[in-house]
Formats: sequence, C-alpha cells, structure tokens
Amino acid sequence: MATRATLTRDDWIHAAQSVLTKSGVDTVRVDTVAKHLKITRGSFYHHFGSRDELLQGILNNWRARATEDVIMSLRNTQGSPRTQLIRLLELPYHGHAAQEAAAIELGIRAWARSDLQARQAIDEVNKHRLSYIEGLLQQLDLEPGEAHDRAHLIYTYQLGLSLLLDSDNAKADLERNQRMNSVLIPNPRVDALA
Repeated sequence: MATRATLTRDDWIHAAQSVLTKSGVDTVRVDTVAKHLKITRGSFYHHFGSRDELLQGILNNWRARATEDVIMSLRNTQGSPRTQLIRLLELPYHGHAAQEAAAIELGIRAWARSDLQARQAIDEVNKHRLSYIEGLLQQLDLEPGEAHDRAHLIYTYQLGLSLLLDSDNAKADLERNQRMNSVLIPNPRVDALA
C-alpha cells in the first residue's frame, strides 16, 4: 500500500486519469481517486489545493504527453516530413500504451462537451497538432490551402484509428493503414515522376 510520503503529484494525476477513463469526469473526486490509490485522502492535500487543481493537472499532463512529447519524439527521429507523418499514423498500433492514450483522449473529449476548461484544452491541442501536421505537409511542397485541408484529413483519420482499432484484426488494420499512407501523405519522389 502506498503512503503519503511515497505518492507523488503524478501518481495522483495518473490515478485520476484512470478514474476519468473508466467512469467520467464527474467521478474524479478526491475520495474516489484516494480509494483507487488505496490510501487516505490526506496525501491529496499535500500535492493539490483543490479538485480543480487536480483536474487542471489531468489536462496539463495529457497536453504534455499526448501532444508535446509525441511531436518532440517525432521531430527527434531526424526523419523526413513524410516519415514523421507515417510514424504519426502508426501510433495507434503501439499496443497497450496506444490503447491507454486513446482512452484518456476519449475521456477528455467527453469531458470537454460540458466543461469550458477542458474544451479550451482540446481546442489548444487540436490547433497545435494540426499546425504540426500542416507544417510537415508544407515541407512536402503542398500549397498552404491543400496542406491545411489535408492536415485535417490526416488528423481526423489518426484520431479515428485510435478509437476504432480492432485488436482482433490488428494485422489487417495495419495493412490498411499502410495503404492509406499513400493516399493521405504525398510522396514527392513518386509525385514528381507522375
């Protein structure tokens, strides 16, 4: 059993995210999260001043892990813009971590339907992700208007993949995704030959 001294702020945030994905934001309460952690609620007040601070922590953690860290990781691969886009579309196939990320994403998007703070976080994340994708497409010599439209198509496809992936048909889904890459992501070498 964890103790107040061993629990961190991140432990509370991760536990709260777990409660959010299982039962929705209304159940993210100090008592519920403490019960999930199998500890008394006293540790909570060592790390947070209020439930609202915990909820903001969930949003900040999600924003950092599901957007900033992902984009940084893709950029650090030193891959071409096309390679970065392909790797982005492969993220939903990264096993349990991808399933967990999709569950958190879905929980936050559901929360955003009734909460301005969560809605603002979603809007900010959407804008940042779309900007990243659009920038990669412009590096592939797409005109700004086409890059903007295609970025939306790629982003909605990637979100849909993460929510609809069927683990029983993962191989077929991955093969379909590889075919979709040629439809969604321009290949300057092939396009120049056409």
